Amino acid sequence: MSDSRIVTIRRSDTLNIGDLSYPFLFIQSQFGYSVESILRPIHTMNQIHLGIYPDTFPHTIQDLFWVQKGSPGKESWIGLGKLTNGLFFLYIATCRNTKKTFLDGGQMNLWVARQFSDLIHFAMDQTTYIQYISETKESTNPTNATSQMSHQASDAL
Repeated sequence: MSDSRIVTIRRSDTLNIGDLSYPFLFIQSQFGYSVESILRPIHTMNQIHLGIYPDTFPHTIQDLFWVQKGSPGKESWIGLGKLTNGLFFLYIATCRNTKKTFLDGGQMNLWVARQFSDLIHFAMDQTTYIQYISETKESTNPTNATSQMSHQASDAL
């Protein structure tokens, strides 16, 4: 990827973890979407273990920077943020079939990195990056939503 990408943390004006609650319901092994099965490698990260259900993604989201609410057959659900273990994450879920939902016709991808810039450079494709930049702004207080997001995450799940 290009070195000209902005790699500082940017935030949406409004964040609602509830916008991701629909695909989060399917992050369980019985649905074919265990955390291990959706985790995608980034060459800068050694193999990691994110915990065991329920003490794993998405229950370990500490902070959100950007959320896109998706809809089956149309838009992908996207979440970008930080986990309680200090790792940054990018989550993208797509449901291609409106009738079968994620059970037969969906895809989920989760990338994690120690450095936020690694997600920007190695996990985001150009379209996602452009969307992220256009829907966020430079954060003046990067920790202002941490406790609020933790409470919203618990309530949404």
